[in-house]
Amino acid sequence: MKSTEPLPLPLRWMGSLSLGLLLVAGCGGSSEFKALQAKAKKGDAQAQLDLAQMHLYGKGAKQDHAVAIKWCEQAAAKGLPAAQRVYGVMLRDGYGVDRNIAKGREWLVKAADQGDAEAKLELAATPVLPPASAPKR
Repeated sequence: MKSTEPLPLPLRWMGSLSLGLLLVAGCGGSSEFKALQAKAKKGDAQAQLDLAQMHLYGKGAKQDHAVAIKWCEQAAAKGLPAAQRVYGVMLRDGYGVDRNIAKGREWLVKAADQGDAEAKLELAATPVLPPASAPKR
């Protein structure tokens, strides 16, 4: 089930910080957005994460969780720890996709293994599910 709840505080905080940095860097207008989009389409992982967060929070772009998760997945697959963390949280909480705690946890572990401190905090808030093959009680 896709979430219709407000974004959790850590995601809102991360988004505000990232988008604030984008605006300070001059990515506030449509020409900057198009340039960022072009970089993302060429495979720039940071640009992909930036676009994901813009669509996730609806700041500088239309809020669209499905578009956000598409860009975030691409950035996460390239090994960017922050993208892996955000992607893991989106999967865990069901933003743009059906909720998948186990898959979200896998991405959070990848980010934490690269030293992402926020991913470690998110892992602590993520339940550990028994393996699918575990016998029923």
